[in-house]
Amino acid sequence: MIKQKHLALTLELFFKKNKFLFILFTFLFHLQIFNSFSQEETNKKQSNSKIVNNFPIVVIDMKFVLSKATSWKTLQSEVKKLEENFKKAIAKEEGDLKKDQKSLVAQKAVISEEEFKEKENVFRGKVKKTQTKIENIRRELESTMAKGMQVIQAEAVKHLKQIAAEEGYLLVLDAASTVIAADKINISELVAEKLNKTLPEIKIERKKDKKDN
Repeated sequence: MIKQKHLALTLELFFKKNKFLFILFTFLFHLQIFNSFSQEETNKKQSNSKIVNNFPIVVIDMKFVLSKATSWKTLQSEVKKLEENFKKAIAKEEGDLKKDQKSLVAQKAVISEEEFKEKENVFRGKVKKTQTKIENIRRELESTMAKGMQVIQAEAVKHLKQIAAEEGYLLVLDAASTVIAADKINISELVAEKLNKTLPEIKIERKKDKKDN
């Protein structure tokens, strides 16, 4: 009994004299737990980063690539110039047709019905010819735009394939048809940068230009 009391007093005296050691021990214990938790979070982030870097699937937004492509802007500018030139040419023909129409209406009362029909048929032929020309112009503008788009898209796809081969991507998805995709796996910006380096502008030759050459 005396020995137990003596041990208890000894322990009590020890902790009173070494209170600082006890506090330090408690602090170090909690610090170890905190470091373990921090290390676990760091490992988790590194693991997630490794997963993202090695992720075999990426997405691309072709609309974004097109909006950033300088070649697309030059193509639009080329087509706009063609359209303005065509409008000027057609405006002259339309003006001539209006004059012919007024002249035909004025002659109706002074010429025979047979002669009037003959002139009217000539006038209708001119109108039809102008309409056909306008339709051909519309088709040429659409064709020019489509051909330019094909060239730009083919160049973008070429870079897309190169990136996929170099980085080891197994699948490339269209961002427009993907519900959720992290920005880290979106390579649209990279493709746009490469596209602008290899195809900064585009010029489509018209059939007429080729014939003239």
